[in-house]
Amino acid sequence: MLRYLSSGIRRFGTMPIGLHSRLNWEFYAVVKGRCGVLLDSGEKLPLRSSCLWVFPPHHIHGWHGERRHCSVAVIHCGSVPWQLVEAVPPQGFLVRSLSEAECRQIQDLAHSLEPDFHDRNALSELRFDRAIIDLALLALSGVASAAPSSADRRVMEKVDEAVAWFRHHLRQQPGIEDVAAAVHVSSSHLRRLFITVRGQGPRAVLANAQVDVAMRLLAESDLKIESVAAESGFTSARDFSRVFSARKGCSPSEWRRKVQPPYVEPETGRNIHS
Repeated sequence: MLRYLSSGIRRFGTMPIGLHSRLNWEFYAVVKGRCGVLLDSGEKLPLRSSCLWVFPPHHIHGWHGERRHCSVAVIHCGSVPWQLVEAVPPQGFLVRSLSEAECRQIQDLAHSLEPDFHDRNALSELRFDRAIIDLALLALSGVASAAPSSADRRVMEKVDEAVAWFRHHLRQQPGIEDVAAAVHVSSSHLRRLFITVRGQGPRAVLANAQVDVAMRLLAESDLKIESVAAESGFTSARDFSRVFSARKGCSPSEWRRKVQPPYVEPETGRNIHS
């Protein structure tokens, strides 16, 4: 779910971007020149070149630079692969250096998405999903991880199978026992698998999956809130609104108004669909 796309020249030395939070995940790559992050603590992080930052939703930050301009590529999306979610430090962000080839890769990726972003069609979401996976792989290539053993892979596959089954059967409002039975393990064993792979029990992970599905439906459809609640596996619109508000800080209707086009460009305030 791509929510914002921009690339080009920035002059943060003369026009810095003040502190504000973003609703979505943000991939921010400086591909030429240098810029640095402003934190809500008042700290100015050092200027960096050829660098990719990944910020989680609601992270408060801004940008500063030097008199010379820099070139950036910026992509916001509603969700990212769980491997990237787990790699981002709590209350923090992920950052890694880029090679020249990787800078060109990100520039080419941003440019390739522009036709779909401004004139969406039946295949646009697939291209967006592929781009987010490519960016996540770039970001995670700087994170050391040991190659999983065959046993570890089977555990990861079992957890992925459970999450996929749950998402596919949301309308039936499956419980933990149903999910466990579907992947042929006991509920207690399923919990051990989830904690091993995701660091959370299945209830927390599957609740996040429900909200992710709801966010996609709110952003990409005109379904009424009651229908979104049903499609996302909630017992009622009231229950859905309660859970959603607790997790996102606003009601489903308010969130939909914020994220559905027209979407305002965060850096300039320009309506990108006007």
